[in-house]
Amino acid sequence: MPNKNLLSKFSVLVLVLFLTPFVYPITFPVAYAQDFTTGLAESIFVEAGRSVVSGDIVSLKNNRFELSSKPYDSSMYGVITDNPALVMEDRALEGRSYVAISGEAFVRVTSKNGNISKGDPITSSDLPGVGQRSTLSGQIIGVALQDYSSDDPNQVKEILISVDIRPYVVEGNVKVNLIEALRSGAQAPFLTPLTSLRYVLAALVTAGSFILGFAAFGKTSGSGVEALGRNPLASKEIQRSVVFNMLLTVAIMLSGLALAYFILVL
Repeated sequence: MPNKNLLSKFSVLVLVLFLTPFVYPITFPVAYAQDFTTGLAESIFVEAGRSVVSGDIVSLKNNRFELSSKPYDSSMYGVITDNPALVMEDRALEGRSYVAISGEAFVRVTSKNGNISKGDPITSSDLPGVGQRSTLSGQIIGVALQDYSSDDPNQVKEILISVDIRPYVVEGNVKVNLIEALRSGAQAPFLTPLTSLRYVLAALVTAGSFILGFAAFGKTSGSGVEALGRNPLASKEIQRSVVFNMLLTVAIMLSGLALAYFILVL
C-alpha cells in the first residue's frame, strides 16, 4: 500500500510538471508577457520627479541616472525592467531599480513621431522616460520587435524591443525642399558623411559667390568713380557701366545661391 501511494504521488507530480508550461501562460498571460526580459541588467538609483516604472528609458548625465527627456538623447543608458534575466546587483544601494542594457526588454513608447513597425529604430522623446520612432540620424535605444499604432500621440504603451544603444544613421536621397533640408540638418545630432559634405559645399559656394560678387563690384565701382573724376563728359557711359557691373554682381550672387540650393536638395 505505501508503495502504491508513493507511485500515485509521483504520477501526480510528473503530471503537474508536464502541464505547467502549457497551463501557466494561459492562466497568467499578462504577467508572463509583461515580465519577459532577456539579457544583462544593472541595479541603479534613478533621480526622477515621479516613480520610475518598468519600460522607462534612463540616461546617465553627470554621473546621475535620470529619465531621458529629449529626442535622440546621446546619454541614453538603458531601459528599466522589474524582472531581469541576469543582473549585476548592488545590494547596498537603497531605492534601486534594474536597468536592462542588452537583450530584449519592454519599453514605453508613443506614436507622436509616427506609428511604429517591427524593425523600426526607437529613440527617446520629449516625454520623460518614453520612447518614439526614430526618423533622423541620432542615438537610439534599440529596434522594435513589435508593431504599435495609435491616433493619440499622448497615449503610451509598452512594446518589446531589442536593446542596442548606438548611433543610428539615416541614409537617403529623397528630394526635399530647402527649408526641410535645413530643418532636418539642424535637428539631427548626427549627419551622414555625404550630408555633411553637401552642407559644407553649399556653405562654401554661397560664401564664395558673395565674396566674388562684392569684390568685383567694389573694384569696378571704384574705377568708375575715378574715371568720372577724370572725364566728367562721359558720366552717362560710366554710370551705365556701374549699373551693368552691379547687375553682374547680383547675378553672381544669385547663381551661387541657386547652386547651393541644388547641392542641398538633389
